[in-house]
Amino acid sequence: MEEKNNIFAAADSGEYLAKALNGKFYSILRVDPQKNRVLVLHSRDYPQAVNTEMDWNAYMSRYGAILTAEGQERLRKRLSSEALLSEAKNGEVNFYIDISYLKENQTNWLTVSVLLEKNTDGAWFANMFIWKSNSEHLMRSIIDMYVYETCDYFIYLDVRNNSFVMFNGNPLETSRIAEVSDDYEKAAAEYAENFVVEEDKEMVVRKMSLKYIIKQLENNKVYSFTTGVIDPVRGYTRKQIIYRYYDRQAGKVLLCRNDVTEIYLEERARQRELEAARLKADTDPLTGLFNYGGISRRVDDLLLKKEKLSALLVLDLDNFKQVNDSLGHQEGDHLLWKVAQALQLQNHGTYLCGRVGGDEFVVFLYGIDDKKQAEETAYHICETVKSLTLPENLSGLISCSIGGAFAPEEGTDYRELFKSADRRTYQAKRLGKNRFLMEDMDE
Repeated sequence: MEEKNNIFAAADSGEYLAKALNGKFYSILRVDPQKNRVLVLHSRDYPQAVNTEMDWNAYMSRYGAILTAEGQERLRKRLSSEALLSEAKNGEVNFYIDISYLKENQTNWLTVSVLLEKNTDGAWFANMFIWKSNSEHLMRSIIDMYVYETCDYFIYLDVRNNSFVMFNGNPLETSRIAEVSDDYEKAAAEYAENFVVEEDKEMVVRKMSLKYIIKQLENNKVYSFTTGVIDPVRGYTRKQIIYRYYDRQAGKVLLCRNDVTEIYLEERARQRELEAARLKADTDPLTGLFNYGGISRRVDDLLLKKEKLSALLVLDLDNFKQVNDSLGHQEGDHLLWKVAQALQLQNHGTYLCGRVGGDEFVVFLYGIDDKKQAEETAYHICETVKSLTLPENLSGLISCSIGGAFAPEEGTDYRELFKSADRRTYQAKRLGKNRFLMEDMDE
């Protein structure tokens, strides 16, 4: 190809470069912080200053009128001659800042990229590239607000070489884990030992192992789990650890740890509220025992195990209507409450009691040694109820009749057992009350 047709010909290179720079950058500057001078290499809005040198403070003041108060503060703190020399001294030779300015009452953003370098005599110079960055600033703000602010740290993990580099994180959190390590497995084990709650340590070591991570990511884009972590200041916290491939072929994984303590505590509180509501729905308000629904569900749950001998006792008060009519409903309710207290005092092992009708109660004995144990419990309940104190004119009137049924031989759910036990309760009443029956009597 002829030279005159080559777009990169020397004669045209300066023109193309100028167009490219003008399209990308507002300004390109070279600042001498020792002398507080600036050389303007390119400026879209100040073309007459190109290739001229001027006072750096004067140049910054020219734009001060359009900058927001926040923009002016950032300019002073990061780009003054004193700030640039301080950055160079601290080794931060390559950085960028966003500066806000007002145009037509709208906030806009400029990004200033700074590269500090020494010349041959050891003096520092700052090369600055400035461009409009509204969309870039918006994206960075979204990342800052919705990623970094909720993330304790990001780690770039090389699963093939068992190494990692931490490239962003909360300073308080990153102080507790190495920023660079050539032994990820060891660092993960130390993290679990030093910070994870005792009950989760073994699980965390297993789930943070490289073998486990690789296996989980074979068919999933994201692998995560949560664990309890002790914070020196906050105490118990809940953390979510997330792994995802950045480069699957090269074995590069991004690890992110998020604080989910607030969500965890809210869920725990909600579960407690649900449990409290369920318990309230399952509880008889007069006696505090389980109601029909509460006792029947719990008995069925226990009977699902099937392997243990159990007994259901159905208790019906004798002469309760006569007592209730003589003393009034308030005293009758108090008597029911006293019966409930007496039943709870019999509690031993897995023992559930409920009130399933007006003066009808249920006692479930789970995992008893033999049938004799159920009979002894029924006997003691009869004796306890009979000894409850009543006014003299009703003394000795109150007692109870009890029928019993055994699982699994007579039934494997609450309804089957209740049917047999309830039948025996009324057989006991016909036989003279104040007694218990654990099997059917011949009619």
